[in-house]
Amino acid sequence: MVSNPPLTIVTGFLGSGKTTLLRALLERGADGRRVAMVVNEFGQVGLDGAALERAGAPVVELPGGCVCCEAGSDFLLAVEELRDYEPDQIVVEASGLAEPGGIIRRARGAGLALDAVVAVADAANLDEALAASPVAAWQLRSADLIVLSKVDLVAPAARAAAEARLRGLNPRAAVVPAAYGAVPAGLLFGPRPPGEEPEPAPGHGHGDGFAAVTWRSDAPLRRAALEAALAHLPATVYRAKGLVHCTDAPWPDELHLVCGRHALTAVRLREPAAPLNTLVLLGPGLDARAEALRAALDACADTPERAAGWRERYAALFA
Repeated sequence: MVSNPPLTIVTGFLGSGKTTLLRALLERGADGRRVAMVVNEFGQVGLDGAALERAGAPVVELPGGCVCCEAGSDFLLAVEELRDYEPDQIVVEASGLAEPGGIIRRARGAGLALDAVVAVADAANLDEALAASPVAAWQLRSADLIVLSKVDLVAPAARAAAEARLRGLNPRAAVVPAAYGAVPAGLLFGPRPPGEEPEPAPGHGHGDGFAAVTWRSDAPLRRAALEAALAHLPATVYRAKGLVHCTDAPWPDELHLVCGRHALTAVRLREPAAPLNTLVLLGPGLDARAEALRAALDACADTPERAAGWRERYAALFA
């Protein structure tokens, strides 16, 4: 048993690929380590934790506040809870709007063993992230290792430009390219180098102007209508993620959207989802658009007749 298992902090702006990185880590065996995770999400609905639990890790979710500020005391309690699983390593997946310096100071103040801080940067949307909020740059400057994700989505010249910009922001951190989150565990786990801790991000507050809109529905959806609705979301929807059920498929899809680009990936559940659809949309000032966003998604529901037939088939999957 590791009495004080070291903490690895994984940070990165909204949609950068943190959960993909951690899910790939678990699926590859984490170099034989027993890994437990604290998952912090900005919105009131926890979604990433369920994905990591399906990959096989004990998870404590902390939705509705950043662990660097509002959810700080809950973060320390979550670490204590995870110690009961006797992990070799605890990984903290911070909210995409969290300032990592605050997490580092809390961990140090509580006497927790702190490993390296890993920041994930989205090669396809790095410029957009840095323009969206100053906290994106603070996350990268605080890192000991930067994982440049989604390199499969960009041309070599764009990848080189992203790497150069990252080295300009943080010349001391190694930059490791990754597609689909594939990074050797040995690179992610290691002691934090000695040195000064990052200063607090000036003016950082809960959300920094970003808002989360949650949409839930128990009606199966028409895929074509959903795709059209996603294509016409306002540009202020920086990130969207969740689980949706469409009537053309027996299983739900995980939905991920970043900067207008979305992907739907089928996933098998052990039990029926309730409600069928849950999405969290994140972006600046979205609370003023909440009613219109929910109405656009509600309009994607399939007809009652098609929905009834689909429900029968769906129920049979879990019989």
